[in-house]
Amino acid sequence: MKVSWAVALVLVPIAASAQAACPQPRLPAYAHNDYANARPLTDALALGYQGFEADVFLIDGVLRLGHDRRQARTGASLEATYLRPLRAILARCVLRPSDNTRLLFAIELKEESRVAHDSLRSLLARYPEIAEGAEVVLVGWQPAPAVHDAAPMALARQHRLRAPVAIPGELLDDGVRLLSLDYGKTMGRWWVRQSSQRRWLAALRATKAAYPNRRLRVHNVPADSAVYRALLDAGVDLIGTKTLSATALLLEAADSARDLPPPAPL
Repeated sequence: MKVSWAVALVLVPIAASAQAACPQPRLPAYAHNDYANARPLTDALALGYQGFEADVFLIDGVLRLGHDRRQARTGASLEATYLRPLRAILARCVLRPSDNTRLLFAIELKEESRVAHDSLRSLLARYPEIAEGAEVVLVGWQPAPAVHDAAPMALARQHRLRAPVAIPGELLDDGVRLLSLDYGKTMGRWWVRQSSQRRWLAALRATKAAYPNRRLRVHNVPADSAVYRALLDAGVDLIGTKTLSATALLLEAADSARDLPPPAPL
């Protein structure tokens, strides 16, 4: 079964022959705060995730991983944890999700620093293979668009969805490659009524229809199959998760149950 195979990839050491196999990105999800997992990058790819996210700070000239500066001071480097191993994987594998998009590599710059931003841009410029094999999107702080776009090796950006209203077509420039929604801070709050949730889902559908070539991601989502299915049915491309095994199980099960009647609306 696909489910038992997915769990085994995380719980059982992988044999040398399996390590040589190329990952198959198939799940409509990405690893949020992936650097906090036991095996950053590796587990997400082994489970079939279509992307991963890393938070970074510039510490003494090195881009290090961490949710806050204190954690980043002792955190591993972005280069050693992601860029070098990902380049090695892309050298022997073509990692294409089923819809023929590229892997999502979201990098959140956690400080408002032009020096840190330029350091990130310069570091990525040394790994052109990654830009070819994955879509690198800056989801944290960034300079003003006019400055950002004029710089060499400009990074793709995100647009945050903050209200249950569809974004009109042609409003976003080409540099915006990712549409992002924080589920927990918007439609997932305990006081939000079902009618408001339905407005959010309608807005997601309309926004995706207006921008079919942009990825639509929702993060801070509980591990709940009904919520997952409602979001995916509304056009969400990727669900952000911090619980890789649990989410993989639910998404594998949902894939096996596609012929079942749809769930009740949220």
